[in-house]
Amino acid sequence: MSTPYSPDEPLDATDEAVLADLGRVALLADPVPADLVERSLFAMTLAALETEVMTLERMPEAAGVRAAETAPTQARTITFTSTSRTVMITVAPGVDGVRIDGWIAPTGEVDIELHRPHGEVLTTRTDEDGRFAFDAVAPGPASLVARPDDGPAVSTPVIEL
Repeated sequence: MSTPYSPDEPLDATDEAVLADLGRVALLADPVPADLVERSLFAMTLAALETEVMTLERMPEAAGVRAAETAPTQARTITFTSTSRTVMITVAPGVDGVRIDGWIAPTGEVDIELHRPHGEVLTTRTDEDGRFAFDAVAPGPASLVARPDDGPAVSTPVIEL
């Protein structure tokens, strides 16, 4: 007859074997994402920009949007706010990735950067009405940074395109 289990006793070989099996099961059921380190470094790089970080406000999913081939696709509208700026973007499937259409308020010409992992930065400038766009962007994590000529930069949190 075996001795009853007591939580006050030190771990033994049986406990270590059970924990090792549990660890293997956990890795099979919920493995660590392959790009976890890359995403973490990307988020830390954005944090080091020392910009005001905007708050994410997810809008309801847009109704079907017609693409060139007339098949309905889903578009997401996301709004980011800070004390000095508001940025609204629509992310929709495109031919070679996703298309991002955006608007910034207050309006005026502002440099907009789209930051991606591995140091990739796409840039554009808004028109006088605050509109901007990025075409054919690969899906994945990204963050926007708005750099107005007359004030501090603001950045969005990292979102998945």
